[in-house]
Amino acid sequence: MTKFTNDDLILITGASGGIGETTVRKLTEEGASVIGIARDEEKLQQLKNSLKQPEKFNYEILDLASNMDIISEKIIEIAEKYGKLSGFVHAAGVLSVMPISVWDYETAIRDFNINLFSAIEIIKALQKKKCKQELLNIVFVSSISSYKPHPAAISYGLTKAGLNALTVGLTREIGNKKIRINAITPGGIDTNMTKNYFQNSGKDYIQEVTDKTIFNEAGKTQYIADLIAFLLSKESYWIQGQCITIDGGEYLS
Repeated sequence: MTKFTNDDLILITGASGGIGETTVRKLTEEGASVIGIARDEEKLQQLKNSLKQPEKFNYEILDLASNMDIISEKIIEIAEKYGKLSGFVHAAGVLSVMPISVWDYETAIRDFNINLFSAIEIIKALQKKKCKQELLNIVFVSSISSYKPHPAAISYGLTKAGLNALTVGLTREIGNKKIRINAITPGGIDTNMTKNYFQNSGKDYIQEVTDKTIFNEAGKTQYIADLIAFLLSKESYWIQGQCITIDGGEYLS
């Protein structure tokens, strides 16, 4: 059943791959219009060309790592160009392998910019009446690493814990403006990012996750996109300020 209408306009960061890309596919198939943000225009165009309804997807190029001072202005421009937004999914993320022995401040700041600070800059703009529809639904893609960081991935865990705190803090601060803010905390999902973590850390991370889940399966991006779509829909109206774990039971191990 279609959950969305032509009036639904949803912004997604990290739209060119992983959870973000799968969420674009899910939402457009269910009737929403989507604006994707990422750095790689070629991948975004390939995504658009591959969609069943490519007219429902537009994209903008923006580097969330280094353009912090223009992000809010860019979001206002997007709202003026495409219309007021009904939803925002922060799926952009980077996982740097940095054991404490080689921990690097500049790399950590880049990670914080992409994973956390850019989300704050986007919401600074989206809370304005000229940028949002009557009800704005926001979903942050956090991680169970916010509770239980992996070795050599301290910065990643810190950024995701920041998203959890942001979820609660913003709900209490601006939720009364008809803005719903929730986070999901996935376990290990089979994406290029997790594969890169495996290659750089020397661990078979996907197998490790598979062994820990209740059904002994690796997580799929589709599972996460399904939950994101639910949280963006009117069916989840009364869910406010929550961090919802979706990990196949991995965290229980």
